Amino acid sequence: MNVRELALKAYTRITEEGGYSNIVLNDIIGENSLDPSDRGLLTEIVYGTISKRLTIEFYIKPYIRKKIRRWQKSLLYLSVYQIIWLERVPNYAVINEAADIAKSIGGPGHANVINGILRNFERNPLRDINSVKKDISRLSIETSIPQWILKQWEVHHGLEGASEIAHALEAHPEMYIRTNTSRISRTELLERLQLDGHDVEESTLHADAIRVRGGDILRSPLYKEGNFSIQDLSSMLVNTALEPEPDDTVLDACSAPGGKGLHALEKMPDGHIDMSDIHEHKIPLIKAQAKRLGLTNFSAFRGDASSDDYPRLYDRIIVDAPCSGLGVIRRKPEIRYERTEQDIEPLVELQLEILNHVKNYLKPGGILVYSTCTIHQMENENVAFTFKKQNEDMEFDPFTIDALGFEGHFRQILPQEAGTDGFFIARFRKKEK
Repeated sequence: MNVRELALKAYTRITEEGGYSNIVLNDIIGENSLDPSDRGLLTEIVYGTISKRLTIEFYIKPYIRKKIRRWQKSLLYLSVYQIIWLERVPNYAVINEAADIAKSIGGPGHANVINGILRNFERNPLRDINSVKKDISRLSIETSIPQWILKQWEVHHGLEGASEIAHALEAHPEMYIRTNTSRISRTELLERLQLDGHDVEESTLHADAIRVRGGDILRSPLYKEGNFSIQDLSSMLVNTALEPEPDDTVLDACSAPGGKGLHALEKMPDGHIDMSDIHEHKIPLIKAQAKRLGLTNFSAFRGDASSDDYPRLYDRIIVDAPCSGLGVIRRKPEIRYERTEQDIEPLVELQLEILNHVKNYLKPGGILVYSTCTIHQMENENVAFTFKKQNEDMEFDPFTIDALGFEGHFRQILPQEAGTDGFFIARFRKKEK
């Protein structure tokens, strides 16, 4: 298969079969011998088409005058993305190859349909998005964010704020790595990466963070030796709120793949962390990362954080709760279409069940940090206040994020603030008896 056939295969697995974009692409790249440029093109076409789907739908809709098959629509969307946004690929090459793919799948008749629609589209100017009168409808088409999400953001951040969030999530995500400070200093890691030819720089937002531009950083021997991990900067700020002591005993209750718990462990040379996750098959991932990082003072096991017993009381607990994931749309663009407004209430209930259960394993005076990778007030502020109201023995506890000029009990981090994922962090303390 060539790159565009593989792109259709990947896009179908993601949009019709519910596959995760990063896993599907990794699998397809692993199954096929692609040179670096083809890997890059495949990734660009698939991620780009998913990220721009509602915009593409608006542009191509007038040219689809008859009912077509699902695979044909997917092929059209992939082709329109290339025609509009990939200037280095000639339009005629995109159209001819789309017709060839259609012919191989359905025969000459299908090829004629695809060829006719794309040639008609290509010879006409793009529809004017500004002709859409309703603000939220227009913003949805501009940014390919479903209207129900934008309306929620508008309620809590205003129309301008909703627009800033949506446009920020259109940007290409920044890559950050987290220094394993139990092995190496950030300064030394930075110098060694630069000597190896990597384009990296210190981040001012977190003392462990290094920003990476380009290059396959995971191929670096420094990664294989356990000197750093891939982690978004906003996720690292959970550790800022947690503030683990060197000899603490910590629970990471929804741990997989283990980033936040292992970050804490890197700061706890004399401590211990229990890392549990409801998915049995993810426990080996946690153990593998801990082994790579050279960390041994932990236990990793299957556990349902909403109901299962834990073996001890803890000084600190991390609850990185299951959520709608709207803050990581840039990295997982399919999330915006998979989530619905009806998904939110069950997630809120689950988050509260987890918090209300795990707090029973927190020592008096202990710290509980609740976080999500979403931008939704019902999951974030609402859950935090409801949890506090339901538990007289829990109180908000202030923490600071100096880089954001923040001091308070909870913080919604928006993607336009510092180019990070959207994230929410709240900190509680269990009252002394």
